[in-house]
Amino acid sequence: MSKTILSKIKCVLLISICVINSSCAETITNTNSCSDASVKIQVLGSGGPELTINRASSAYLIWLNNKAVILMDTGGGSTLRYGDSEADWKDLKAVLFSHYHADHSSDFPSLVKASWFGERVEDLSVFGPYGNDIMPSTKEFLSALFDQKKGAYKYLSDFYQNKDEVADYRLQAIDIKNDNKTQLIYSSGDIQIHAQQVQHGPIPAMAYLINICGKTIVYSGDTNGRGFENLSLDHTDIFIAHNAIPENAGPIAKSLHMTPSQIGQIAKQIKAKKIILSHRMNRTLGKEKQTIAFIKKHYQGAIEFANDLDVFYLHEKR
Repeated sequence: MSKTILSKIKCVLLISICVINSSCAETITNTNSCSDASVKIQVLGSGGPELTINRASSAYLIWLNNKAVILMDTGGGSTLRYGDSEADWKDLKAVLFSHYHADHSSDFPSLVKASWFGERVEDLSVFGPYGNDIMPSTKEFLSALFDQKKGAYKYLSDFYQNKDEVADYRLQAIDIKNDNKTQLIYSSGDIQIHAQQVQHGPIPAMAYLINICGKTIVYSGDTNGRGFENLSLDHTDIFIAHNAIPENAGPIAKSLHMTPSQIGQIAKQIKAKKIILSHRMNRTLGKEKQTIAFIKKHYQGAIEFANDLDVFYLHEKR
């Protein structure tokens, strides 16, 4: 049964969410620090859209003090990996979608259904791109899933728009506008999130910059690299980059994804301390040495290849 309305009001009062559509022309600088905090990234899905052994599709968690606070993408298999991670849905502050290809979004209904059996009472903000003729906006995506009259999973509409107080919380869909400038979309306590529009062929897509306790994480999502030229950072602690194509990929693949050389160039531009290479597909698996060689023509920092459930620490509690 639902938690009380008073509990929901209390939780709403405890969180402050800032949704801003203004640009950030100046360099984004880290201002927060949590000297005793534990910050880490966990890879839920390191694969692409293929059926690859031991690899779910794209999904990532950011943890703060042993609580999963940000979920980025929910590709196929991420429900299983979310359970493996032992993250608690009630701790999430935001869900971020880079775009709505199935290998980045298909498990979202399963995760929402699973949350029925949890203890979340605080509404959950879901951020993602605007729409076009090919892809829905974030609001359209959630409506297509959960609309109480036409949704594919209309039996879960209580989580989205039904006001009968059957579900304990609501999903709050937020469209990130079509703007080349970096946009601050969330700010609460020690967490700030910016979105940067990037190019993924004709698909509306976003990269994300997460500042958490003074540490900066950049998530590329799927992109051919265009859009990062609009981004200015004083440093990046971890750059999660999608290594979906090899250097000698054809023009269609290059219109959608970054080559290893481009990953190296962007990592240098955003002053990344470490690259985590994910979204690993059959056309890049087994080519790790070549990938590193092309990246290192432009970038001399640390490089690691992601596997499902890998954990990367940015700061460990003393």
